[in-house]
This record gives sequence, C-alpha cells and structure tokens, in this order.
Amino acid sequence: MSTGDDVMPGNIGLKDQILALQWIQKNIKYFGGDPEKVTIFGQSAGGASVSYLLLSPLAQGLFRAAIQESGSAINPWAYQRDQVEITYQTAALLNPEFETNRNSTELLKFLQSVPAKDLDHASYNLTRKYEESAGNIQLSKGFYYTPVIEHEHTNALLTKQQYVAYENGNFTKVPVLIGFNAEESLFMLGRTLHRTLKAYDENPNFLVPFDMHVKNLTTLIEIGGKIKKFYSPDKNLEDNKLAGIQYHSTQDFDRAVIKQAELQAPYTPVYFYYFTYSGILGNNPKSLNGSGAVGHGEEMNYIFNKWLSVDLPDNSDFSKFPEEDVLVHYRFMSIFTNFAKELNPTPRKEDVLQNITWPVVEKGKFHYVEIGKDLTVHDSIPKSEVYNFWNELYDTYAEKPYDTF
Repeated sequence: MSTGDDVMPGNIGLKDQILALQWIQKNIKYFGGDPEKVTIFGQSAGGASVSYLLLSPLAQGLFRAAIQESGSAINPWAYQRDQVEITYQTAALLNPEFETNRNSTELLKFLQSVPAKDLDHASYNLTRKYEESAGNIQLSKGFYYTPVIEHEHTNALLTKQQYVAYENGNFTKVPVLIGFNAEESLFMLGRTLHRTLKAYDENPNFLVPFDMHVKNLTTLIEIGGKIKKFYSPDKNLEDNKLAGIQYHSTQDFDRAVIKQAELQAPYTPVYFYYFTYSGILGNNPKSLNGSGAVGHGEEMNYIFNKWLSVDLPDNSDFSKFPEEDVLVHYRFMSIFTNFAKELNPTPRKEDVLQNITWPVVEKGKFHYVEIGKDLTVHDSIPKSEVYNFWNELYDTYAEKPYDTF
C-alpha cells in the first residue's frame, strides 16, 4: 500500500525481505554459512521479488547470485501503477471517510489502528469488488497489492521504471539463473477462461497489454486484431482454448522473463532454462492437447516436498515415481546447488547433467538449456516466433519508456 509520498511510500513487503537478508548477513555464520555466498531465489511472485531486489540499491551487497523461476519485475502482474487510488479504496471499505479524504497522515493513523485481519478482509473484498474480466484482469493490469515506483527519498527501494533500469544496467550485477515452464498459464483452464476469451473476441483491444501505453481506441482495436489473428487465425478465441492459454502464457510470463534476460546479458552472466518435461511428479492437474503441458509452478514439485499444499501426494518416496521423473529431480538439484556454490550451473562435466556446458546469454545472441527428458543446449530464443512477434508489435506501436513488458 502506498500514498505516493513520505508518509506511506510503499514496498513494505520488499523492504521486509531486505531486512531478512540483512539479518542473514549478521547471523548466517552461526549456522555454518558464509555471508559472502548468499544466493536468493524465488518462483512466480518470488521470482519477481528477486528481480526487484536486483534493482534496489537497498539490497546491494546482501547476496552474490540470484535464481528466478517464472517471474520478473517486468511481468505486467508484478507492478501497480494506481497504488494511491487502491490504497484509499481499501481504507474506504473500512471507513467511508476515505472515499473523499486524501490526507495521507490521517490515513496512516487510521490504518495503524485497524486489526490486521480487518485490513486483510478489506483488501480481499476490494479485489473481488470488480468482477474479474478480460478488461480488468489483474494478471495483465497488475495485481492490486504489488511493488510500486517510489518518489525520490532516503529509504526508497525503487525510483526508476524497472524495464529502463535493466536496460541501462542499473541493477546489482551478479550471476542470474532464470527461466520459465513450457505452458505457464495452464492454470487458467476452467475458472473464467471461457468468459474471458469471449470478451476478447468482442473487444480485441482487451488483448493489448497496458504497458504498451496506447490510448487511441482505433489503434488498440488494430493491435488487438493482429494479436488475435496471430494466435487464432481461423476461428474465435472462444472456440480455441489452446490459443487463449498460449496468449496468456506469453502475456503473463514468457515475454518478460526472456526480455529481462536479454536486458541483463550485456552486464552480467545470465543462464537461461526452459522446462518442458511433463511427468507424474509435477502433479499438474491441468492438460490441453497441443499445449506445452508443463504448467506454472510444476518445477517446484521436483525441488521441494509438498511445496504448495499438504494435500499433494507425498513426493519424497521416489520409488512411487518413474525413473525419468526422479532423474529430473536430481538434475534440478544439481543445477541449483552448482549455481549457488560455484555461480555456474555446469562448472564441470557431470553425468547427471549429461556432461553439457551451459552457455550464458550473450548480447544479441540468446542461448538456453531445455530441461526435458534430456538436457539440450539451444542457440535461439524459446518460442522465438512468438517472442519476435511481440517485439515487433512493441517496436511499432508501444510508447516508451516501458515499465513492464
């Protein structure tokens, strides 16, 4: 929550993360750790958090490497442009005075008097107040309670647009391991997907990302028509779930993660992965013929036991799973631990990693490792046709400077 001034500048959650990293610097030695060898990593919103910590001068010196899974500070959902209005609307659900009162000092005093549970309920109710639809989908427009750009002040976490900061090399330059899964947005199957796709057919302008900053409705409809034709040239999106899912995988995850890697590559070592292995251990309940099969968060089941819910099957007993699934687990563990210890996912030839050498992303020359049944080195961009389409669209129509992408 933010009032856009010194009273409530925002980004409290990220500042808490920085406080935790400062604690680690002071105390890790008591647990046998080395304060100079801290690696931060996160998935989804956690990946975006890592990305923001890379951008913040407040976090410099607190870690030496970063891992981002399926999340970036330049993902559209990871940033909020209307934070002041959202903050006052949240308070107004608890006290109608703040429907008109815009005194930030009085607001802070009131919020500090409110039980945390009540504030939590108010934030939940605000997100439900406006029915989720194609025109107001938070994944595209930005989740309500996410990081913000602060005004210049002493304890500011971020004062420059994320995209511009990465583009100009204004971030902590440490090695980064980053990537995404083959079909991130499979989780949208069911829910309100049918209604959303129907709205896209009726209003193609809803397909246009907010971060393109296009205001003219005629231009928006033109761009939306091109997007719709690219993903579903022969039929409506309402009748083409696959196209809708592929659109959202690109819009909500893939595009920004690739772009961040490209922007960072001239300044620091960037290792990129693309996870395509679909196994039982992944426990993905969603499937769609023709899709990339591996959904959002699925890689986490190969890394942690019951990471999402105690209701998930116990994945600690590997005798219950195919050998290929178990091998993918050991590969992930080797990749992550190698990177944390030696700042390189393949510092030497290893049988479990099929003796590959993982190349870094270069300026103007993308490289990545596909984690499938085998580990495969590619000298291209994942989903390059799709990514190139979007790059051209932004170059032609979008208004710079960008904040997200």
